[in-house]
Amino acid sequence: MKVACLLVADFLVALARRDDASLRGRPVIIGGSPEEHAAVVACSPEAVAAGVGIGTTLRRALALCPKAVFLPHREAVATEAAGALLDLLRLYSPAVEAVSPGHAHLDIRGLAEMAHMEDEAYLRDLQESAVNATGLPLSLAAAETVFAAHAAATVRAQGAVLVHEGQARAFLSRLPVEVLPVSPVMHQRLRLFGLERLGQVAELTLSAMQAQFGRDGARAWELANGRDDARIVPKPEEVRISEELDLPAPAALSEPLIAGTRALLQRALERGELKGHSLRRLDWRLGLESGEQLTRRCVFREPTDDPARMLFALQPKIERLQLPAAAVSVGVTLSGLCSEYGHQANLWQVGPRRYKELLEAVEQLNARVGGPQVFRIVEVQGWSRIPERQLGMVAFGP
Repeated sequence: MKVACLLVADFLVALARRDDASLRGRPVIIGGSPEEHAAVVACSPEAVAAGVGIGTTLRRALALCPKAVFLPHREAVATEAAGALLDLLRLYSPAVEAVSPGHAHLDIRGLAEMAHMEDEAYLRDLQESAVNATGLPLSLAAAETVFAAHAAATVRAQGAVLVHEGQARAFLSRLPVEVLPVSPVMHQRLRLFGLERLGQVAELTLSAMQAQFGRDGARAWELANGRDDARIVPKPEEVRISEELDLPAPAALSEPLIAGTRALLQRALERGELKGHSLRRLDWRLGLESGEQLTRRCVFREPTDDPARMLFALQPKIERLQLPAAAVSVGVTLSGLCSEYGHQANLWQVGPRRYKELLEAVEQLNARVGGPQVFRIVEVQGWSRIPERQLGMVAFGP
Protein backbone atom coordinates (compact mmCIF):
# COMPACT_ATOMS: atom_id res chain seq x y z
CA MET A 1 0.00 0.00 0.00
CA LYS A 2 1.87 3.06 -1.31
CA VAL A 3 -0.63 5.62 -2.59
CA ALA A 4 -4.13 6.62 -1.52
CA CYS A 5 -6.70 8.67 -3.40
CA LEU A 6 -9.46 10.56 -1.60
CA LEU A 7 -12.36 11.72 -3.73
CA VAL A 8 -15.58 13.59 -2.96
CA ALA A 9 -17.72 13.08 -6.06
CA ASP A 10 -19.42 16.28 -7.27
CA PHE A 11 -17.74 18.29 -4.53
CA LEU A 12 -19.81 21.48 -4.82
CA VAL A 13 -23.06 19.55 -4.96
CA ALA A 14 -21.99 17.45 -1.96
CA LEU A 15 -21.32 20.65 -0.01
CA ALA A 16 -24.77 22.01 -0.85
CA ARG A 17 -26.48 18.77 0.16
CA ARG A 18 -24.50 18.60 3.39
CA ASP A 19 -25.76 22.05 4.36
CA ASP A 20 -29.32 21.41 3.14
CA ALA A 21 -30.56 17.83 3.47
CA SER A 22 -33.69 18.61 1.42
CA LEU A 23 -31.51 18.74 -1.72
CA ARG A 24 -30.64 15.04 -1.57
CA GLY A 25 -32.08 13.14 -4.50
CA ARG A 26 -33.11 16.33 -6.30
CA PRO A 27 -31.37 17.78 -9.37
CA VAL A 28 -29.01 20.55 -8.27
CA ILE A 29 -27.35 23.12 -10.52
CA ILE A 30 -24.69 25.48 -9.16
CA GLY A 31 -23.70 28.72 -10.84
CA GLY A 32 -26.46 31.20 -10.05
CA SER A 33 -30.09 31.85 -10.85
CA PRO A 34 -31.48 31.05 -14.33
CA GLU A 35 -31.91 34.78 -15.04
CA GLU A 36 -28.17 35.41 -14.86
CA HIS A 37 -25.99 35.42 -17.96
CA ALA A 38 -23.65 32.79 -16.59
CA ALA A 39 -22.75 29.13 -17.01
CA VAL A 40 -23.14 26.01 -14.90
CA VAL A 41 -20.21 25.51 -12.53
CA ALA A 42 -21.32 22.14 -11.14
CA CYS A 43 -24.39 19.91 -11.31
CA SER A 44 -25.68 16.73 -9.72
CA PRO A 45 -26.00 13.37 -11.54
CA GLU A 46 -29.76 13.94 -11.77
CA ALA A 47 -29.15 17.13 -13.76
CA VAL A 48 -26.51 15.41 -15.91
CA ALA A 49 -29.07 12.74 -16.81
CA ALA A 50 -31.32 15.54 -18.10
CA GLY A 51 -28.58 16.81 -20.42
CA VAL A 52 -27.02 19.53 -18.26
CA GLY A 53 -23.25 19.78 -18.12
CA ILE A 54 -20.53 22.09 -16.82
CA GLY A 55 -20.42 25.13 -19.10
CA THR A 56 -24.08 24.94 -20.09
CA THR A 57 -25.75 28.34 -19.83
CA LEU A 58 -28.09 28.67 -16.88
CA ARG A 59 -31.04 29.49 -19.12
CA ARG A 60 -30.39 26.38 -21.20
CA ALA A 61 -30.04 24.33 -18.00
CA LEU A 62 -33.49 25.53 -16.88
CA ALA A 63 -34.99 24.41 -20.18
CA LEU A 64 -33.35 21.00 -19.93
CA CYS A 65 -34.11 20.45 -16.26
CA PRO A 66 -36.98 22.70 -15.09
CA LYS A 67 -37.30 20.91 -11.73
CA ALA A 68 -33.69 21.62 -10.78
CA VAL A 69 -32.70 23.69 -7.75
CA PHE A 70 -30.41 26.55 -8.81
CA LEU A 71 -27.83 27.67 -6.26
CA PRO A 72 -25.09 30.35 -6.26
CA HIS A 73 -21.46 29.31 -6.44
CA ARG A 74 -20.18 29.78 -2.89
CA GLU A 75 -16.51 29.92 -3.76
CA ALA A 76 -15.35 31.01 -0.32
CA VAL A 77 -17.23 28.13 1.37
CA ALA A 78 -15.84 25.61 -1.12
CA THR A 79 -12.28 26.88 -0.67
CA GLU A 80 -12.57 26.68 3.11
CA ALA A 81 -14.00 23.14 3.01
CA ALA A 82 -11.34 21.92 0.58
CA GLY A 83 -8.61 23.45 2.74
CA ALA A 84 -9.97 21.83 5.89
CA LEU A 85 -9.96 18.45 4.15
CA LEU A 86 -6.33 18.88 3.07
CA ASP A 87 -5.33 19.91 6.59
CA LEU A 88 -6.87 16.69 7.90
CA LEU A 89 -5.01 14.57 5.35
CA ARG A 90 -1.70 16.20 6.28
CA LEU A 91 -2.17 14.78 9.78
CA TYR A 92 -2.08 11.31 8.24
CA SER A 93 0.54 11.74 5.52
CA PRO A 94 3.67 13.89 5.03
CA ALA A 95 3.04 14.14 1.27
CA VAL A 96 -0.40 15.30 0.09
CA GLU A 97 -1.10 16.46 -3.46
CA ALA A 98 -4.25 18.52 -4.05
CA VAL A 99 -5.62 17.56 -7.48
CA SER A 100 -8.82 19.62 -7.29
CA PRO A 101 -11.28 20.64 -4.54
CA GLY A 102 -12.36 17.43 -2.83
CA HIS A 103 -9.78 15.32 -4.69
CA ALA A 104 -6.32 14.55 -3.29
CA HIS A 105 -3.55 11.96 -3.53
CA LEU A 106 -1.39 11.08 -0.54
CA ASP A 107 1.67 8.96 0.09
CA ILE A 108 0.95 6.34 2.78
CA ARG A 109 3.96 4.04 2.44
CA GLY A 110 4.75 2.43 5.80
CA LEU A 111 2.20 4.49 7.73
CA ALA A 112 0.02 1.51 8.62
CA GLU A 113 3.03 -0.33 10.05
CA MET A 114 4.03 2.72 12.09
CA ALA A 115 0.52 2.85 13.54
CA HIS A 116 0.63 -0.94 14.21
CA MET A 117 -2.49 -1.44 12.10
CA GLU A 118 -3.46 -3.65 9.21
CA ASP A 119 -3.73 -1.90 5.85
CA GLU A 120 -7.52 -2.31 5.68
CA ALA A 121 -8.00 -0.99 9.23
CA TYR A 122 -5.73 2.00 8.62
CA LEU A 123 -7.55 2.88 5.42
CA ARG A 124 -10.96 2.50 7.04
CA ASP A 125 -9.91 4.67 10.00
CA LEU A 126 -8.71 7.43 7.66
CA GLN A 127 -11.91 7.33 5.64
CA GLU A 128 -14.14 7.46 8.71
CA SER A 129 -12.13 10.33 10.20
CA ALA A 130 -12.52 12.33 7.00
CA VAL A 131 -16.27 11.70 6.88
CA ASN A 132 -16.75 12.66 10.53
CA ALA A 133 -14.64 15.81 10.19
CA THR A 134 -16.24 17.10 6.98
CA GLY A 135 -19.70 15.53 6.90
CA LEU A 136 -19.16 14.79 3.22
CA PRO A 137 -19.68 11.46 1.44
CA LEU A 138 -16.27 10.41 0.19
CA SER A 139 -14.40 7.41 -1.11
CA LEU A 140 -10.84 6.44 -0.27
CA ALA A 141 -8.79 3.90 -2.18
CA ALA A 142 -5.22 2.67 -1.84
CA ALA A 143 -2.98 0.81 -4.28
CA GLU A 144 0.59 0.51 -5.50
CA THR A 145 0.21 3.19 -8.18
CA VAL A 146 -1.48 6.57 -8.42
CA PHE A 147 -3.73 5.55 -11.31
CA ALA A 148 -4.91 2.34 -9.67
CA ALA A 149 -5.81 4.22 -6.49
CA HIS A 150 -7.55 6.96 -8.45
CA ALA A 151 -9.52 4.48 -10.57
CA ALA A 152 -10.63 2.56 -7.48
CA ALA A 153 -11.83 5.75 -5.77
CA THR A 154 -13.67 6.84 -8.90
CA VAL A 155 -15.77 3.68 -9.23
CA ARG A 156 -16.56 3.49 -5.51
CA ALA A 157 -19.16 6.06 -4.43
CA GLN A 158 -18.36 5.84 -0.71
CA GLY A 159 -16.22 3.78 1.63
CA ALA A 160 -12.67 2.45 1.53
CA VAL A 161 -11.11 0.22 -1.15
CA LEU A 162 -7.75 -1.53 -1.00
CA VAL A 163 -6.13 -2.92 -4.16
CA HIS A 164 -3.66 -5.50 -2.88
CA GLU A 165 -0.11 -5.81 -4.14
CA GLY A 166 0.16 -7.55 -7.49
CA GLN A 167 -3.58 -7.32 -8.18
CA ALA A 168 -3.69 -3.93 -9.91
CA ARG A 169 -4.04 -5.29 -13.46
CA ALA A 170 -6.74 -7.77 -12.50
CA PHE A 171 -8.64 -5.07 -10.63
CA LEU A 172 -8.35 -2.56 -13.47
CA SER A 173 -9.44 -5.05 -16.12
CA ARG A 174 -13.07 -4.84 -14.94
CA LEU A 175 -13.29 -1.06 -14.98
CA PRO A 176 -14.81 0.98 -17.85
CA VAL A 177 -12.52 2.88 -20.21
CA GLU A 178 -13.92 6.18 -18.90
CA VAL A 179 -11.55 5.99 -15.92
CA LEU A 180 -8.61 6.58 -18.27
CA PRO A 181 -7.25 10.16 -18.05
CA VAL A 182 -7.82 10.93 -21.74
CA SER A 183 -10.25 13.13 -23.63
CA PRO A 184 -13.96 12.24 -23.92
CA VAL A 185 -13.43 11.94 -27.68
CA MET A 186 -10.95 9.11 -27.11
CA HIS A 187 -13.37 7.44 -24.69
CA GLN A 188 -15.98 7.48 -27.44
CA ARG A 189 -13.56 6.15 -30.05
CA LEU A 190 -12.51 3.30 -27.77
CA ARG A 191 -16.15 2.25 -27.42
CA LEU A 192 -16.66 2.50 -31.18
CA PHE A 193 -13.85 -0.03 -31.53
CA GLY A 194 -15.68 -2.30 -29.06
CA LEU A 195 -13.25 -1.57 -26.21
CA GLU A 196 -15.45 -1.04 -23.16
CA ARG A 197 -13.20 -2.35 -20.37
CA LEU A 198 -9.57 -1.78 -19.49
CA GLY A 199 -8.94 -5.50 -19.73
CA GLN A 200 -9.75 -5.34 -23.44
CA VAL A 201 -7.30 -2.46 -23.88
CA ALA A 202 -4.60 -4.38 -22.00
CA GLU A 203 -4.98 -7.39 -24.31
CA LEU A 204 -4.05 -5.32 -27.37
CA THR A 205 -0.47 -4.71 -28.42
CA LEU A 206 1.27 -1.47 -27.59
CA SER A 207 1.99 -0.82 -31.26
CA ALA A 208 -1.69 -1.16 -32.18
CA MET A 209 -2.81 1.35 -29.55
CA GLN A 210 -0.01 3.74 -30.43
CA ALA A 211 -0.74 3.55 -34.13
CA GLN A 212 -4.43 4.33 -33.62
CA PHE A 213 -4.29 6.91 -30.79
CA GLY A 214 -0.70 8.16 -30.72
CA ARG A 215 0.91 9.10 -27.42
CA ASP A 216 -2.43 8.95 -25.56
CA GLY A 217 -2.94 5.41 -26.81
CA ALA A 218 0.45 4.29 -25.52
CA ARG A 219 -0.25 5.88 -22.15
CA ALA A 220 -3.70 4.25 -21.95
CA TRP A 221 -2.19 0.84 -22.74
CA GLU A 222 0.42 1.21 -19.98
CA LEU A 223 -2.19 2.27 -17.42
CA ALA A 224 -4.52 -0.58 -18.39
CA ASN A 225 -1.65 -2.98 -17.75
CA GLY A 226 -1.03 -1.55 -14.30
CA ARG A 227 2.11 0.35 -15.31
CA ASP A 228 2.24 3.83 -13.83
CA ASP A 229 5.32 5.83 -12.91
CA ALA A 230 3.43 8.91 -11.67
CA ARG A 231 4.58 10.32 -8.36
CA ILE A 232 2.88 12.46 -5.75
CA VAL A 233 4.10 16.04 -6.00
CA PRO A 234 2.84 18.14 -3.08
CA LYS A 235 2.32 21.79 -3.96
CA PRO A 236 3.99 24.39 -1.74
CA GLU A 237 1.56 25.62 0.85
CA GLU A 238 0.25 29.02 -0.18
CA VAL A 239 0.51 31.86 2.27
CA ARG A 240 -2.92 33.48 2.70
CA ILE A 241 -3.47 36.44 4.98
CA SER A 242 -7.08 37.11 5.98
CA GLU A 243 -8.60 39.96 7.97
CA GLU A 244 -12.23 40.52 9.00
CA LEU A 245 -14.09 43.58 10.22
CA ASP A 246 -17.61 43.94 11.61
CA LEU A 247 -19.09 47.26 10.52
CA PRO A 248 -20.25 49.53 13.37
CA ALA A 249 -23.66 49.81 11.67
CA PRO A 250 -25.30 48.10 8.67
CA ALA A 251 -24.23 49.94 5.51
CA ALA A 252 -25.69 50.11 2.01
CA LEU A 253 -23.41 52.83 0.60
CA SER A 254 -19.95 52.30 -0.83
CA GLU A 255 -18.12 54.89 1.33
CA PRO A 256 -18.10 52.92 4.62
CA LEU A 257 -17.24 49.73 2.71
CA ILE A 258 -14.24 51.43 1.10
CA ALA A 259 -13.13 52.88 4.42
CA GLY A 260 -13.39 49.48 6.11
CA THR A 261 -11.49 47.83 3.27
CA ARG A 262 -8.71 50.42 3.53
CA ALA A 263 -8.30 49.68 7.24
CA LEU A 264 -8.25 45.93 6.62
CA LEU A 265 -5.58 46.20 3.90
CA GLN A 266 -3.34 48.31 6.12
CA ARG A 267 -3.77 45.84 8.98
CA ALA A 268 -3.07 42.81 6.76
CA LEU A 269 0.05 44.32 5.17
CA GLU A 270 1.54 44.94 8.62
CA ARG A 271 1.63 41.20 9.31
CA GLY A 272 5.13 39.77 9.69
CA GLU A 273 4.58 37.08 7.05
CA LEU A 274 4.38 39.75 4.35
CA LYS A 275 7.48 41.70 5.27
CA GLY A 276 9.67 42.14 2.22
CA HIS A 277 7.12 40.58 -0.14
CA SER A 278 4.58 41.70 -2.70
CA LEU A 279 1.22 40.14 -3.53
CA ARG A 280 -0.59 39.28 -6.72
CA ARG A 281 -4.18 38.62 -5.62
CA LEU A 282 -6.83 40.16 -3.40
CA ASP A 283 -10.10 38.41 -2.51
CA TRP A 284 -12.73 40.73 -1.04
CA ARG A 285 -15.92 39.55 0.64
CA LEU A 286 -18.95 41.25 2.06
CA GLY A 287 -21.33 39.76 4.63
CA LEU A 288 -24.96 40.87 4.32
CA GLU A 289 -27.76 41.07 6.87
CA SER A 290 -29.62 38.38 4.91
CA GLY A 291 -26.81 35.90 5.57
CA GLU A 292 -25.53 35.99 1.99
CA GLN A 293 -21.93 36.71 1.11
CA LEU A 294 -20.69 38.65 -1.92
CA THR A 295 -17.16 38.13 -3.20
CA ARG A 296 -14.92 39.97 -5.63
CA ARG A 297 -11.37 39.18 -6.78
CA CYS A 298 -8.60 41.46 -8.01
CA VAL A 299 -5.50 40.04 -9.71
CA PHE A 300 -2.90 42.78 -9.96
CA ARG A 301 -1.08 43.32 -13.22
CA GLU A 302 2.12 43.82 -11.24
CA PRO A 303 2.74 42.48 -7.70
CA THR A 304 2.39 45.16 -5.06
CA ASP A 305 2.55 45.77 -1.32
CA ASP A 306 0.95 49.21 -1.55
CA PRO A 307 -2.54 49.34 0.05
CA ALA A 308 -3.41 52.42 -2.01
CA ARG A 309 -2.78 50.58 -5.28
CA MET A 310 -4.77 47.58 -4.08
CA LEU A 311 -7.72 49.77 -3.10
CA PHE A 312 -7.49 51.66 -6.41
CA ALA A 313 -7.98 48.37 -8.29
CA LEU A 314 -10.79 47.19 -6.02
CA GLN A 315 -12.74 50.43 -5.54
CA PRO A 316 -14.57 50.40 -8.92
CA LYS A 317 -15.88 46.92 -8.16
CA ILE A 318 -17.20 48.10 -4.79
CA GLU A 319 -18.84 51.20 -6.24
CA ARG A 320 -20.68 49.18 -8.88
CA LEU A 321 -22.27 46.84 -6.33
CA GLN A 322 -26.04 46.76 -6.02
CA LEU A 323 -26.62 45.22 -2.61
CA PRO A 324 -29.81 43.19 -2.00
CA ALA A 325 -29.40 43.87 1.73
CA ALA A 326 -27.28 46.03 4.01
CA ALA A 327 -23.71 44.95 4.69
CA VAL A 328 -22.64 44.01 8.21
CA SER A 329 -19.04 42.78 7.70
CA VAL A 330 -16.09 43.15 5.35
CA GLY A 331 -13.19 40.77 4.81
CA VAL A 332 -10.04 40.58 2.68
CA THR A 333 -7.66 37.75 1.84
CA LEU A 334 -4.25 38.46 0.31
CA SER A 335 -2.42 35.69 -1.55
CA GLY A 336 0.00 35.11 -4.40
CA LEU A 337 3.06 35.91 -2.31
CA CYS A 338 6.23 36.79 -4.27
CA SER A 339 9.44 38.72 -3.78
CA GLU A 340 9.58 42.50 -3.74
CA TYR A 341 8.82 44.05 -7.10
CA GLY A 342 10.16 47.31 -8.47
CA HIS A 343 10.77 49.20 -11.68
CA GLN A 344 14.21 49.95 -13.05
CA ALA A 345 14.69 53.70 -12.95
CA ASN A 346 16.36 55.62 -15.77
CA LEU A 347 20.12 56.00 -15.40
CA TRP A 348 19.94 59.59 -16.60
CA GLN A 349 17.13 62.04 -16.56
CA VAL A 350 15.73 62.79 -19.99
CA GLY A 351 16.87 66.15 -21.39
CA PRO A 352 19.45 67.80 -23.67
CA ARG A 353 21.82 68.54 -20.81
CA ARG A 354 21.98 64.90 -19.71
CA TYR A 355 22.36 63.77 -23.31
CA LYS A 356 25.34 66.10 -23.76
CA GLU A 357 26.95 64.68 -20.60
CA LEU A 358 26.44 61.18 -21.98
CA LEU A 359 28.17 62.09 -25.27
CA GLU A 360 31.12 63.56 -23.39
CA ALA A 361 31.44 60.43 -21.24
CA VAL A 362 31.39 58.19 -24.33
CA GLU A 363 34.03 60.36 -26.10
CA GLN A 364 36.25 60.20 -23.01
CA LEU A 365 35.91 56.39 -22.94
CA ASN A 366 36.74 56.10 -26.64
CA ALA A 367 39.81 58.33 -26.23
CA ARG A 368 41.07 56.31 -23.28
CA VAL A 369 40.71 52.94 -25.02
CA GLY A 370 41.66 54.15 -28.48
CA GLY A 371 38.50 53.22 -30.39
CA PRO A 372 34.71 53.11 -30.26
CA GLN A 373 33.40 51.18 -27.28
CA VAL A 374 29.68 52.07 -27.27
CA PHE A 375 27.45 51.21 -30.23
CA ARG A 376 23.82 51.55 -31.25
CA ILE A 377 21.72 49.31 -33.50
CA VAL A 378 20.33 50.76 -36.73
CA GLU A 379 18.30 49.28 -39.56
CA VAL A 380 20.40 48.64 -42.67
CA GLN A 381 18.48 46.37 -45.03
CA GLY A 382 15.13 45.84 -43.37
CA TRP A 383 13.77 44.24 -46.52
CA SER A 384 16.43 41.50 -46.59
CA ARG A 385 15.49 37.90 -45.78
CA ILE A 386 18.89 37.36 -44.14
CA PRO A 387 18.71 38.44 -40.49
CA GLU A 388 22.38 39.47 -40.40
CA ARG A 389 21.77 42.05 -43.12
CA GLN A 390 18.66 43.62 -41.61
CA LEU A 391 20.42 45.40 -38.72
CA GLY A 392 23.85 46.83 -38.13
CA MET A 393 25.90 48.39 -35.32
CA VAL A 394 27.38 51.86 -35.58
CA ALA A 395 29.45 53.83 -33.09
CA PHE A 396 27.40 55.85 -30.64
CA GLY A 397 27.81 59.58 -31.17
CA PRO A 398 26.21 62.79 -32.31
